[in-house]
Amino acid sequence: MSSSNAMLRASLAAALLVSVLNACASSSESNGSPPLSAPQSWSIVAGGSSQSEAVQALDFYPNALTIHAGDTVTWSNGTSIPHTVSIPQPGQSPPGGPPNPAPVGGGTYDGSTYVSSGFITNGKSYAVTFTKPGTYAYYCIVHLPEMAGTIVVLPSTAPLPQSAAAAQAAGAADQQSDLDAGAASFSLFPYAVGGTHLAAGISPGLPGSKPSQATVMRFLDDTTATSTITIPLGTTVTWTNEANNAPHTVTFPALGQQPPAGPPDQVPPAGGSTYDGSALANSGVMPPGKSYTLTFTKTGTYTYYCLFHDGPTGMIGTVVVQ
Repeated sequence: MSSSNAMLRASLAAALLVSVLNACASSSESNGSPPLSAPQSWSIVAGGSSQSEAVQALDFYPNALTIHAGDTVTWSNGTSIPHTVSIPQPGQSPPGGPPNPAPVGGGTYDGSTYVSSGFITNGKSYAVTFTKPGTYAYYCIVHLPEMAGTIVVLPSTAPLPQSAAAAQAAGAADQQSDLDAGAASFSLFPYAVGGTHLAAGISPGLPGSKPSQATVMRFLDDTTATSTITIPLGTTVTWTNEANNAPHTVTFPALGQQPPAGPPDQVPPAGGSTYDGSALANSGVMPPGKSYTLTFTKTGTYTYYCLFHDGPTGMIGTVVVQ
């Protein structure tokens, strides 16, 4: 065979291949089959805070997201309050008991196993690649029921309702709305300003409402985050948890000592109804609406703590007895 004939046949074969590929592409377009999309990255913010972390937003932003199979979602938490991203198998609830601070499972999820970030705080993040279409609920197991979200995973050819940038913008707006609601709850302080009935935390709607997605983690004796009160000797002070979404404690260590270590829900009530600085006085866990009362029988300056939130948010107060 001459070289010219071989070149001609090669050219004809190449032309035929191009024609077939074009025909396939044209057929795909005429059938309405969209091209496969490249995997994308999505961002969700876990929680949020303002006013030196006094006000906390308790949700995922955005809390509902639609993505493609093969996409990766990254959750980040810029606050010092610990959150988790915990994804059970469809139809199951997250594990009960004390929250597990350590990660569980790997960085991919197909609905067949439980995965969890463990505690993420202070700018840390957690990423999961979703490999199978489906609708997946997830939770912060520290802040149930208010912190719950949904990831809808579509086949890679399906259209998405919004872009990653649009979803992020919507989440930021929702977070700001919750923070604004949390800040507004200061004005709901239900007692005499500057009196001896204090709020141990407060949230929109107060304890009679369903759990809000915002809360104030401070001790209040007025409509601001006041941390110090001054009272005469023999005064009785009452604290009530005015939040609907977080437990608190009122805990006075013995003078000069640190608050008790260990899980707050395992530190039992102590000290009775009077306090002179010589021994621990502790309310125990105060769920929404619960109150605690102490009568101060010795002059001095006494620091007290919420064992759940003294470190993360600075939920610490002072009573000066004169």
